[in-house]
Amino acid sequence: MQFREQGKKIQCIRSTYDPASKRSHQKVVAAFSRWADSLPSDGLEELTEAERAELLAWFDAKQTQAKASRQQWQASTAPRTLADLAAAIQAADTLTTAQADAVWRGLGEVAKALRKAGHPKPKRERPAPAVPAGQADLLAEAVEPATVVLPAPSTGVE
Repeated sequence: MQFREQGKKIQCIRSTYDPASKRSHQKVVAAFSRWADSLPSDGLEELTEAERAELLAWFDAKQTQAKASRQQWQASTAPRTLADLAAAIQAADTLTTAQADAVWRGLGEVAKALRKAGHPKPKRERPAPAVPAGQADLLAEAVEPATVVLPAPSTGVE
């Protein structure tokens, strides 16, 4: 059994060998929508039990690959989605208490999933403390000593 994705359809193609002509003949025995989430109940009557099992295995593998692709896309777009959510919350400020609680629970679940996946929370970078105007920074002077002007080297002849 061969499966061909053509346009908006998936075709199930049966190949049979004809000993008289010494060639293989192919026949489309079933077709269904390429975007189907489950196998259709009708339209697969011509398939044998072995062909149905092969179709089921192929379809499950296709669904698993599609799910993994969707999850990868969602993970790659998560930072942008969270940034958009933060901007929407700041702009609208119309969240109800229940909605805010749901967002907090969701953020907790995201943090838990990141920890389980082995991604620790990054350390927060603290800005350098601001020095009030008119106050000397003693530590900066200790790290960078003032330049000293040395006398010109002598040649020994005067």
